[in-house]
Amino acid sequence: METTNLTAIISVILALSVASERLVEIIKGLVPYLNKEIVDNENAEGRRRAALQFIAVAAGIGTALLAQDYLPTQIAGLTSNWSIIGLGLLASGGSGLWNSILGYVSSIKEIKKTEAKQGGQAGQAVR
Repeated sequence: METTNLTAIISVILALSVASERLVEIIKGLVPYLNKEIVDNENAEGRRRAALQFIAVAAGIGTALLAQDYLPTQIAGLTSNWSIIGLGLLASGGSGLWNSILGYVSSIKEIKKTEAKQGGQAGQAVR
């Protein structure tokens, strides 16, 4: 897979992730139980965290479903229902992870550009 396509896919997942995180934050703001950590009851805190994870997954899938008509051409083949659900699950993982991955892919892209330039310069020097 070309790094351009990989960058496009990761960028879409990052955007979906940020959008789904905002949706989770809105829901947390509307439901006080979800917004405040429960320090004195471990079981209740576990249920609160599980509820937040479920909401994050639902928000990721919902966001991906809403955005499926706006996906770039590099991932246009990924518009089946299972692919959209997969994108939603990936988006629910959090933007921090995807931001790091996007940084790595961008670095790989720059390294390949540098290698291509150096290869071209080496070819010119040989002539």
